[in-house]
Amino acid sequence: MRRLSARQSGVTLVVTLIFLAMFMGIVVMIMNSSVINTKIAANQQYGVEARGAAQQGIEQVISQDFTANPVATSVPVDVNGDGTPDYTAQVAAPVCKATKQIADTQLTTDPTNANYAADSSCFSGVNNNSDTGVLTAAGTPGGMSNCSATQWDVAANVTDTNATSVNTTLHQGVAVRVLTGAACP
Repeated sequence: MRRLSARQSGVTLVVTLIFLAMFMGIVVMIMNSSVINTKIAANQQYGVEARGAAQQGIEQVISQDFTANPVATSVPVDVNGDGTPDYTAQVAAPVCKATKQIADTQLTTDPTNANYAADSSCFSGVNNNSDTGVLTAAGTPGGMSNCSATQWDVAANVTDTNATSVNTTLHQGVAVRVLTGAACP
């Protein structure tokens, strides 16, 4: 067996160390990538939860008669069911944007329809409207009804109380039926 020259001794060790360093770099990059992907997934989950909390806050406000006295409301929301609010939905005072009179053709005259009771009051001529809401024999509209729809904008903003820095704002439009002549408050 021949002996290698002094210049070649240790080359295998250096090449092995270079490959080991390259593989370690690849492993570190993969680990960082998985940590970043986990953070992205968590941030998406926080955003979805915040939008759900905002929707829950809006639903709580519009489930009551908010048109009589529109005020801002703070709604605590417990997402995970542990009894501690995870988010607080700050629901701004609902804003009436417009009032639009409802045409007779938009109302139902079918007694089996679930909306019949509400629609019947619009045919009554209570406000001395230009017509009584009766359709002609040909089925053409008799004009405008005695009801209007007020168009409301209800907005909720949610900021996470657990310091995840999630912040979302959600708007929802709501139509509320009123007698013709009632304007936006």
